[in-house]
Amino acid sequence: MSGDGLAHGIGPAAKIALRQAAAEDDEDAASLWCSRLAQFGMVEAAGRYFRPSGEEGDLAAVKCMVWLAWEAGEDGDARTWLERAAQTGDLWAMYELGRSVPEPDEAERWYRRAAEAGHALAMNNLGSLLSRTGRRDEAMAWYRRAAEAGVDIAMNNLAVQHVLQGEHAEAEGWFRRAADTGSVDGMANLGRLKLEAGDLQDGESWLAKAAEKGHRGAAERLAELRAEPGR
Repeated sequence: MSGDGLAHGIGPAAKIALRQAAAEDDEDAASLWCSRLAQFGMVEAAGRYFRPSGEEGDLAAVKCMVWLAWEAGEDGDARTWLERAAQTGDLWAMYELGRSVPEPDEAERWYRRAAEAGHALAMNNLGSLLSRTGRRDEAMAWYRRAAEAGVDIAMNNLAVQHVLQGEHAEAEGWFRRAADTGSVDGMANLGRLKLEAGDLQDGESWLAKAAEKGHRGAAERLAELRAEPGR
């Protein structure tokens, strides 16, 4: 290929679309364009194209370099670019660093920075990390903040914590809110909770909804119910 290596085929569109996807933190679009570049052997050329702007501090270009490094399987390079983005205060980069670093203390630091700045998924992941290390009260506080921000997995996580504390009414409320967002885990968990409370009809109904959406555990539990004598 002549020129910058992106002059033909999907190259011109990739220059625009990948930058836009990276700037908007559009995971699906960025991943799609990187996979297309890989399909046509253009990831290296794209890296050469975006690197100068990234090194000059252009945040969208920095994020493009993150996505391209991930596509190439260069996790160490991706982490370097993520750190550059995080140093600008970018919440997505902080959250992704929390997901990608292996050290729990460092993951907590990045999640906490993003969560305190308002990143809802970071709030949930911080809650999970805190829960695993026995800091249940603080974990619940972060789960609640994420749940109130509309994160369905946080609604489920918060409800599970309420179950562990024997607070079934509170758990039901959050499982129901998760289910109402379309969360299949919320539907399945609400179904199990209703069964445990002795409400067979409502419990089976929620399990059926989850099973219809492909939840394996709900389907198995539903099959067990329907295999009972007299059913």
